[in-house]
Amino acid sequence: MNIDDSAADDVDFEESITLEEVIRKMTMMWQNELCAPCLLPTQMGLVDILLDQIKGMEDNIGRQADKMQLRISLHRMELQRISFMTSDYMRCRLQKIESNPNDAIDQHQRRTQENQSELLSETELQFAREYANAEAELFEKTVLEFMPAALKKVSVPRPDHQDDMVYAKVLGEDIGNVAIPDWQDLNAEMVLEMEKSSCHLIPFQSVKHYVEEGTVQLL
Repeated sequence: MNIDDSAADDVDFEESITLEEVIRKMTMMWQNELCAPCLLPTQMGLVDILLDQIKGMEDNIGRQADKMQLRISLHRMELQRISFMTSDYMRCRLQKIESNPNDAIDQHQRRTQENQSELLSETELQFAREYANAEAELFEKTVLEFMPAALKKVSVPRPDHQDDMVYAKVLGEDIGNVAIPDWQDLNAEMVLEMEKSSCHLIPFQSVKHYVEEGTVQLL
């Protein structure tokens, strides 16, 4: 089954791709999002493609005369699996946004200014802004209103993922030497050679770039 070119353009594919390829890529993005300590660039283009395909497949199943056939049951199970994956991917991202909406907005704007891939989709960005405003309003009414003027300014916390460790697997060719902290000397670095198909327990910041470009998968 081929996906139309306009949908493929949403996820930066130059040619039409099969549904199986979209599911494979979405599965990897879902796993990365679950394992990453921070938000990864949005993949809502893939989600939109899958949702369209799910709707079409559900319509096809609904038109089948014998809905008790084994083939229909297997298709329905596959649809449920894909639906869970896309829902859990979005749920995981929303939980990360809710944990610090202002930081998510700031990181999104910074990446946009630096011409990097967008951190948030338009819908996620709107949600983050509304959540941040609601959170600020609640904090104002329940805390800041009763504090002296000099203490009413509260800075936005910035999460530090410098030391967060992740399990990572090299998917493609060798990516060469990767710098990691030297835990015996915090002012020094060590070099780790990451070969094809090798797995490592490594600081997330050391492989974040490779995760975003798809050459490393988190486990």
